[in-house]
Amino acid sequence: MHIKRFSLWLCSLGLIATNLQAANLVKKSSVVIDNISVGKMDGDSQASQFSMILNFHNDGDEIEHWQLGFYMPRTFYNLAQQKINPDLDMQICTVEDGSCVNLKYVKAPSGSNDLGQGYFNMLEPVANFSLKPNHHYYIQLAHNNQWNVGNISALPQSLFLIADDYNKNGVPRIYPLPTELNQYSLTNYNHEQILQQIEQHLQQNWQNSQPNNLDPQLPQIVPQPISIVNNNSGDFTIPSTIILHNQLNEDNQVASYWSKIIQQDWQLAKLPKVDNDGNASTGIIINEIGQPRLIDNNPEGYRLTISATNITIEALTQTGVYYALQTLRQIWSQNKNATLPALTITDYPRLKYRGVMLDSARHFFSVNEIKSLIDVMASQKLNTLHWHLSDDEAFRIELPLYPNIANLGAKRGLGQIIGPNMLIQNNLDTTNLSQAQYPLANSNYQGSYSPEQIQQLITYANANQITIIPEIDLPGHARSLIKALPDIMIDENDKSQFVSVQGYTDDVIPVCTYATNISTGQQFTPTINAIINNIAQLFNQQTTIYALSNEISIGGDEVSANAWTNDSSCRNEWSNLSALEKSHLFFQKLAESNSQLIFSGWQQFIQNDNDSLGKNIVKSNQTGHVWVWNPSKEGIAQAVNLANHNYPTVLAYADRSYFDLAYSPSM
Repeated sequence: MHIKRFSLWLCSLGLIATNLQAANLVKKSSVVIDNISVGKMDGDSQASQFSMILNFHNDGDEIEHWQLGFYMPRTFYNLAQQKINPDLDMQICTVEDGSCVNLKYVKAPSGSNDLGQGYFNMLEPVANFSLKPNHHYYIQLAHNNQWNVGNISALPQSLFLIADDYNKNGVPRIYPLPTELNQYSLTNYNHEQILQQIEQHLQQNWQNSQPNNLDPQLPQIVPQPISIVNNNSGDFTIPSTIILHNQLNEDNQVASYWSKIIQQDWQLAKLPKVDNDGNASTGIIINEIGQPRLIDNNPEGYRLTISATNITIEALTQTGVYYALQTLRQIWSQNKNATLPALTITDYPRLKYRGVMLDSARHFFSVNEIKSLIDVMASQKLNTLHWHLSDDEAFRIELPLYPNIANLGAKRGLGQIIGPNMLIQNNLDTTNLSQAQYPLANSNYQGSYSPEQIQQLITYANANQITIIPEIDLPGHARSLIKALPDIMIDENDKSQFVSVQGYTDDVIPVCTYATNISTGQQFTPTINAIINNIAQLFNQQTTIYALSNEISIGGDEVSANAWTNDSSCRNEWSNLSALEKSHLFFQKLAESNSQLIFSGWQQFIQNDNDSLGKNIVKSNQTGHVWVWNPSKEGIAQAVNLANHNYPTVLAYADRSYFDLAYSPSM
């Protein structure tokens, strides 16, 4: 299940809500969870079906009116005509007398503040069913067809009860129902077998990426250089003062940046000087690589030579110099003494794109946290940060022309326009080492990036040779944008019913109205044009070697096949097209109307469900990057076909490169 795609997925790393002002509305519940069982059970006849039984008891007073909520990356919404949970059977029963009543999914009317939506499930009894003191109950959610739970991340968690007492502002009080890992039982799940499979996978795959030069006399450099040779010419002794002589050019930006790092690492009393002395023979000498050019004329390549008298860096560009100094730092970090071994290292990357994707839409990361990620990326010579800034759950960029995008689209919580979601329970997250407080259902969870903060990050990324590619997800995964601008992003002609992979029923924009005289299109067209242009322009101050001017990723993935199927706006050239074909045509028109932009996206932004390309798509010469997220079994052929049609293709296979799911509670 494609919860969200990444070159590397970082979405549950011990995140703290930016504002937990609703914490005083939380009460200790008298309802206590006893255990939860999840998996294939009696009656789950389809491969995709599973069931769940939740046992609990009430230690306190009678609770007459209540709702149960929980986060789980499965939806319990029923849309039988689209084969979404057609056999779902939900009920609550009293153990003592066997009385039962059915449960229903609680969903807010269109345009209202959210209740159940996406992976945030809210259930209530269809008739009065009070929870009596000293009674035991079980809730059975049978025959969900959204696929069985196979890992710890998919467990139902952050459970809570809403009772019939509200505060003066009409915000419901919630009663957390805490759980521990030992209270869960996954049927058809063998934890020891999973651990063995993980260990076997590591042995068979990951160890293949270990450096070939296992000589203990040589430092281990990551990524492994093209060549590393011991010069046997005497070690370089770190002096008390040192000068960086930049003979490559007069731009000392990289050398000046690294002089501060060298002072800190080598514990020098004075900041190393930087000059452009072309006759220097001591210190750190930076110059243009000569013949033979072993770095294959690669702009990121370098040759680093450490001798008894100096350290020489040869490169074609300042980017190569930067990576040479990263390698020098790795060598120093393995010794941390007064000498550096005499070596010659030649290195250049095999791959032009080496990236991480960060999802700041589902979970907000502060500017300082992103800077820390950039530091880690740079240390491993990665060069691209694919920054996912909008999705169904939030739109994180502040745009002065459209203040509601951040005012409404970057906030979520119970009783808000955008409801709670992605409620990771802090004690079930093995990365939460400090046991930080996580947002609850009624927390005011928010966060957005101002133009000034974006510029700050661009400046920091430029200094570390990392290109930032911004992404806003269209035409699906757009619920936060729709919620923020409903008068512009909702077409009243669209009566389609669908459920997205993530459980949303209203997360597509009105593509069939683009560049038409339909009333919705007259507002939608200039607005969506302005949004993508403003965002692309925000990221135009990048000086990295592969930065593309006016590049913006517009996503393009996971639109429900049933979107726009009952939309009278889809006439003329839009008629008789599948949902994916409508997406393709929309992107083509968007690109034609904004020819100054470079568009990127996930493979579905160009490609059909097989490996063929769409009929109406953005041309390759107006495309910056296409990320292939489909698992490698299908994705390899798809990536090959994209590349053969001159689309710049990035391999981001979900089964090979995602960091979004924990398959074991073990770190």
